[in-house]
Amino acid sequence: MDSRGYTAKLSDGPPLGAAEEGLRARLRQQEATGRLGLAALSGMSLPDLMDEAVDVIAGILEVDYCKILELVAEGTALLLRAGVGWREGLVGTTTVGTNLQSQAGYALISTEPVVVEDLRAENRFEDAQLLREHGVVSGISTTVHVSGRPYGVLSVHTRRRRVFTEDEVLFLQEVAEVLGAAIERRRAERDKETLLGERTEWAVAAQRRFSFLAESNALLSASTDYKTVLTTAARLTVPAIADWCYVDVVEEAEGSVTRFAVAHSYPEDEAIARALQSTYRLDPSRPHGTARVFRTGAPESIPELDEDVLGDIAVGDPEQLDVLRRMDPGSYMCVPLRIGGHALGAMGFISARSGRRYGAEDVALAEGLAHCAALALDNASHKASEVELVRELVRRAREEQRVISLPRKGAPQITPRQMEVLQLLSSGHSTREIGRELYLSEATVRNHIRGLLQAFGAHSQLEVLARARELGVLP
Repeated sequence: MDSRGYTAKLSDGPPLGAAEEGLRARLRQQEATGRLGLAALSGMSLPDLMDEAVDVIAGILEVDYCKILELVAEGTALLLRAGVGWREGLVGTTTVGTNLQSQAGYALISTEPVVVEDLRAENRFEDAQLLREHGVVSGISTTVHVSGRPYGVLSVHTRRRRVFTEDEVLFLQEVAEVLGAAIERRRAERDKETLLGERTEWAVAAQRRFSFLAESNALLSASTDYKTVLTTAARLTVPAIADWCYVDVVEEAEGSVTRFAVAHSYPEDEAIARALQSTYRLDPSRPHGTARVFRTGAPESIPELDEDVLGDIAVGDPEQLDVLRRMDPGSYMCVPLRIGGHALGAMGFISARSGRRYGAEDVALAEGLAHCAALALDNASHKASEVELVRELVRRAREEQRVISLPRKGAPQITPRQMEVLQLLSSGHSTREIGRELYLSEATVRNHIRGLLQAFGAHSQLEVLARARELGVLP
């Protein structure tokens, strides 16, 4: 196997019989990422969070070593800040080189995670002494970014040769994102926390956030229905976070946005809030609201709303603008909603009579809730039936999914979306290319491929294509 290409190092997908275990492994990875995210929001110290992260990663991925490296001030070396499996006394004192001097250094200048199947045959970078002394053979390294800049590297290693899966690499990237967000948040908090009283007040607020997110995560995870998850997510915010909350789902291919769920903390205003529940045209050029968050992938927070912002939130509709004015909104924030790395839309939060003024901690809490909702949506897609797996989000609220009957007797039943994936596979498209073509995340495409493997009783994509042609499904 070529050791240079990132995609070439990943396995071709689980064989028949291992699909269920692969699904369970991915769910365990997502649950672990969620727990680490909640720990980061709970106020856990950064050293404790790092120690917790390396312990969790090593257990989930069943690796011999895990480490977090931090760039020193000069940027010429990486310090071992936290780790599992390394000899005693190395954490906090040992450094490795940057650039081509180590696998971690190479990860800092790479655009993707660096996956090594056999370090002994590696020629992209030097064999670092730390890895050599510990008998490392295989590993993954991915960069931890803070405020858009490299902070360090998160890595796992094994003493035996191993081919890491795409899900395992994705899991490491997700934890790196959690760590980066936590470090960024800690830096912001450190600048603000100048008095002991302020620290105490923050700790109490953090505990409230943790309790809220823990309870929300439990409620959202209990549902296997997309509509219920999004509706519940909106209702959980009032009055805990907002006086009014909406969930927008973007259909980028159709150029539209559906206001999928609306919740209001005042019963007498519920009818007003629901008047804003509609479908409207997606205008990516709008400077505020769902369009901006979907375009940038970053949250938006406006402590004091003005008329211009209200106009953008009302998407140019005079009637909706009038409804918003009657609510007398004061402060506003909007955070992205993602599932499997694919942007679905946004959650918007508005304060009115409560007098709240949103700040950084409120945005972090809103992001935490959106992350819990995304985990629940992803979990729901895995728990759903094969037909439910391919039903698109907005269509699930509007109509039942139909099933295609294939041409010959004895052929299995597959969904329309599975048929589209099958046709693109037969044309030689990769998982990533199919995702772009059908506006799906790579995780969702892999779910469809697993469904095709099961439906045709095949062990590989090539076998699926062969059987599909044999049964007359493909020409």
